Amino acid sequence: MENAKPGQAVELHGLQGAAHLNGTRGHLVRFLREEQRWVVSCEGDDYKVVNVKPANLKRAEPKKEYFVHPVTGQIMVPRTTSAPVTDTSIVSEGIANLHAAVLGAFYNKRKGGVVVSCGDDYMLAIEFDGPHGNGGVYGEMVFADKCTSAQAVVRKRNCQRATELGRNFLAGETVQYIDTNEIDFFSLLSKYKMQAKWDGLIDLKSGLRLYTVTIAR
Repeated sequence: MENAKPGQAVELHGLQGAAHLNGTRGHLVRFLREEQRWVVSCEGDDYKVVNVKPANLKRAEPKKEYFVHPVTGQIMVPRTTSAPVTDTSIVSEGIANLHAAVLGAFYNKRKGGVVVSCGDDYMLAIEFDGPHGNGGVYGEMVFADKCTSAQAVVRKRNCQRATELGRNFLAGETVQYIDTNEIDFFSLLSKYKMQAKWDGLIDLKSGLRLYTVTIAR
């Protein structure tokens, strides 16, 4: 397991004391330097966490994608839903209307997340965590803006448009798509960035910086 890093998919093998875990798949969480073992979150309903020597790990193709919750440190996986993603995009103009449409995606439609886009190049995506205060919402946010590094992520992921990164980020969620003009998009993005916090995490599903955001009514 050379050049291993958190988030990589692995398979356990060669275990003797816990032979029942051989063949179990999971992903690396962090390396314990003193113990010289990897913390591994195993796939399964209970998401069992074990400490494993590098010699008992081999790389595997991921079946699921994970990210670390920036507040709790909990390993998260995309939630599943029985509702199909069939909604067509709506168009919203005016910063107030756009902001209301984002909140409405949670409070009125009970969506798992929202993607706001402007053309093929710019988008922000928010995965809703729950209500906040008087009509606000907690969530995690990623965005692709005019920043060259964000645009490089779009090209690196072979996406035809930035909105595809939003779909990657919100995998397993029902999503409301909102299209808008460039002025309102960047006004909304600036508003949400002021209410967001980045703890140095990169979302593994989209490849973009992962922010915690508190959106007030």
